[in-house]
Amino acid sequence: MDRKRILILSAFITVMLFFIACDKELDSPPIKVVDPSKVLEIKDLYQIQADSGDSYVFTDDYMLYATVVMDDATGNIYKEAYLQDSTGGINLYKLSSAGATKEGDYIRINLNGAEIKNYSGKMELIFTNILDFGKSMVVQQKNVPIEPFVVTVEDLYTGDYDCELVTITGVQFVASDTVKTYATLGGTSNQNRTMEDCNGNEIIVRSSDYSDFAGDTIPSGMGNITGIATKYQYTGGDIVWQLIVRTPDEVLLDGPRCGSK
Repeated sequence: MDRKRILILSAFITVMLFFIACDKELDSPPIKVVDPSKVLEIKDLYQIQADSGDSYVFTDDYMLYATVVMDDATGNIYKEAYLQDSTGGINLYKLSSAGATKEGDYIRINLNGAEIKNYSGKMELIFTNILDFGKSMVVQQKNVPIEPFVVTVEDLYTGDYDCELVTITGVQFVASDTVKTYATLGGTSNQNRTMEDCNGNEIIVRSSDYSDFAGDTIPSGMGNITGIATKYQYTGGDIVWQLIVRTPDEVLLDGPRCGSK
């Protein structure tokens, strides 16, 4: 290659490197220094939504620190997660990809651009644009799971455990559901199964047809079940509590049913 061609090629490479460097400078870097006055807790999100009267969209760099208590690894939820801190729980909805978060991750989320919305009684944190996991969400620590609240069905209806991890004690699936599976294998929707305690108090267990355990048979005994408690409020105002199972391994129903001798 002659000297003239070498000089032209060298000049071209220099120009390209310049434009690449400029493009990188224009990117917004991740926020590394957090303003303590702009750190929110989940209870604050509930209050902000209540004060707005509808949905609320953040337009500034407010931060939320929380732990992932349910991811979408088993397919029972998809492109979403449930977060919890010491003040409450919330549904992180419309993620850009499946497997974006891991159960037990303690994360920091930049709320700029996020919407808080009450969906029929369940509070959702929605990112309408792609959530950049290098900038908007940063894992602070891995494998720091939160222990579930141990409750009864009655506790759910008298307390406030929305979007939180719970273990419900002393329950069984109603007899008519013990011949069914959690959901419809090969289906395209969600299915409800009903659990009850020995006093007849009920809660819905809601499972996706896309879950890994959709075709698993419902256990027929009594015992404890762990999952995410959510609520659905009908138009008339009635609230129904639901449980979303993370894995069948947390459905421990091997004791005698109510009334058995």
